[in-house]
Amino acid sequence: MPHIRIFPHSQDEFPSLQTLQTWLMTALKALGGRYLLQSKNAVADLPAGSIVLFRYGNEIVGEGVVREYKRESHTERTLAGAVQQYEARVTFAPGSIRLFVPPLAVEELQRIVGDAVPIMVPSGYYIIRDWSVYPKLLAAHIGTPLANAGRAGAFV
Repeated sequence: MPHIRIFPHSQDEFPSLQTLQTWLMTALKALGGRYLLQSKNAVADLPAGSIVLFRYGNEIVGEGVVREYKRESHTERTLAGAVQQYEARVTFAPGSIRLFVPPLAVEELQRIVGDAVPIMVPSGYYIIRDWSVYPKLLAAHIGTPLANAGRAGAFV
């Protein structure tokens, strides 16, 4: 059954939020949505139609819809040029990959999810099976005007 999943991103591979945002919108889309995971154990199952929320530190920076998930080994170079072994591949529908501008605080998502799924540790690949969370997440992002910008969040 499709679900919502959080994918953490490390500062080792993405030294800044802007680096991750640029990679999501350019390289990931250019790769046809092909996203590699270092450990096949990080994500046991990720059915087509699942939504992945991309996390950087304590912020949700964007999302993508899963087209396919396969456990398969690849050796490739990281953004920093290091050789890395990957054990699984997620393919996102490239047109579904988008950024939350500005990013949504993980604390806000935790408020929406409630105590049933604690998501505050930045390195977890959390599963949210309650689909009622998703429209609440979108409403929280677009519905709150920003104090310094006078507008609500947007999608890029």
